[in-house]
Amino acid sequence: MDRTARFLQIAGGVSVGSTETTAGTLSGVFKDDDGTEVIVSNWHVFRGEPNKTPIVQPGRYDGGVDPNDRIGVLKRYVPLDRYVRLPWWKRIICKLFGWLLEEWCLPSKEPNYVDAACARIDIHDKSRKIVRGVYLDDGSIIMPKNVHSGDNIVNAKVWKVGRTTGLTTGTVIDDSAKVKVWYGDRFVIFEDQLLVKGEVRGGDSGSPVFIMWGDSPSEEDGFVGLLFAGGAGYYVACKYKWIRELLKVSWE
Repeated sequence: MDRTARFLQIAGGVSVGSTETTAGTLSGVFKDDDGTEVIVSNWHVFRGEPNKTPIVQPGRYDGGVDPNDRIGVLKRYVPLDRYVRLPWWKRIICKLFGWLLEEWCLPSKEPNYVDAACARIDIHDKSRKIVRGVYLDDGSIIMPKNVHSGDNIVNAKVWKVGRTTGLTTGTVIDDSAKVKVWYGDRFVIFEDQLLVKGEVRGGDSGSPVFIMWGDSPSEEDGFVGLLFAGGAGYYVACKYKWIRELLKVSWE
């Protein structure tokens, strides 16, 4: 199947992106903590301004335009390089003596754990619909019903579906990796990531990753992470536990 095409029935594993980016992969439909359904991908795939930036399918690089191809609007994302807020007592001291305690008063960075964003569903063309699950290479849709935190799965077999390389399998070689990723103008360091030996190419960012319990993909498998970087036969995925905690969405 051509995952860069325009789909009437939209599921995970196809081309998507904001109008400010090129094209990545739609992870799928998740449930927001506010009770609504949202679509999810990487922050660098859905990049833009919350409540304003349209999300199109296919992504802009693959011909998607707003409003005809709009399927959503950016809702929120997890900022990279977030800073820890100083405690009240330290803020008072720094306000009085910050000129003397400059380094001590600098806020420290919180670790980066995810490159993730969600969008509210807003479909311009009413003949289209977004459905749960992900596309297999034969054009059928499968809905893995389980989840996994991403911890303690070294040597586990996983599979992903991506815009560019489609369905591929891989093996987790590190489940607590610390990686440095180039974002065009800076490096960003991520901690506690899944490092997978598997096929990946540009445009696969946002691919949903599933832990595979049998010999082939099935509905018994579990969503375990979100691919956001890779190359040379390896890719990095942020763990479901961090997506759940920081982006506040769940795979259901």
